[in-house]
Amino acid sequence: MKGSVQLIAITFFLIITSNKAFTQVYTQVNQLAIQKNYIHIDNNSGLNSIANSISSFRNSWVDEKKQAREIEKAKSQLVIVRDIYEDASKFPEKIIDGWHNVKVTDNFNYCSDAKALVVDNEIVKLVIDNYAELALKFSVISSINNAKSTVNIKLQDGGSDTAEVYFLFDLDNPNLTSKPLEAGFATFWSPLRNAKTIEVWFGEKYQGKIQNELDSANCLSDGALNLKLKPGIYTFKAESRGAKSWSGELAVKENECIIYELNKDNKD
Repeated sequence: MKGSVQLIAITFFLIITSNKAFTQVYTQVNQLAIQKNYIHIDNNSGLNSIANSISSFRNSWVDEKKQAREIEKAKSQLVIVRDIYEDASKFPEKIIDGWHNVKVTDNFNYCSDAKALVVDNEIVKLVIDNYAELALKFSVISSINNAKSTVNIKLQDGGSDTAEVYFLFDLDNPNLTSKPLEAGFATFWSPLRNAKTIEVWFGEKYQGKIQNELDSANCLSDGALNLKLKPGIYTFKAESRGAKSWSGELAVKENECIIYELNKDNKD
């Protein structure tokens, strides 16, 4: 009898494990699907970081107190940047080719961390938030001289702003860094009849809803909710009509797609 109970317990554990493993699967990214327009690109948090750091002086913050805090924070960083730069006893003759950690500032209201790709002592790419999808559109005003370059950044509101890019981490020695992270993808799908009513949130941020009931799904399947995301850990919650809900964590990986099935077995 005791052996039977243990066998039942082990079988039950394997069933639970199998269900959990089945609902969350990593796979290669479907490159053809990426080209389709139905993928929801979740760049809002990153784009907000650009707006917050570069456009704060244009009243991009609705909350005036929050805006004031961000500007004060940026000004404090700017003081540090200026002190380090002005205290430098010598500057590199040129910045070597590759990716570098830099500070981007208008010398007034914002001072932001970024990564710059340098080729022949000139900035060719400028990326915010260590995420390749958040590459700034800009034109070079002056090539790098004394570990500093001037660029004209195109802002999201259609305007532009002149900024200086400081290579503070290269003052003493050449200092290359890793390239910005590439996007990862997440596909939410469901075989339930009310699949089209399932909506997904990351924290308080609404991501969208599943488009159709599916028998199965691959990476970025049409009819699923497909998200393009910066690699990292995301806490999600999903809800549908009929009082069904799901919650959990997604570990989004660079250049990989995580497929998550929402079914009766893994609901809350």
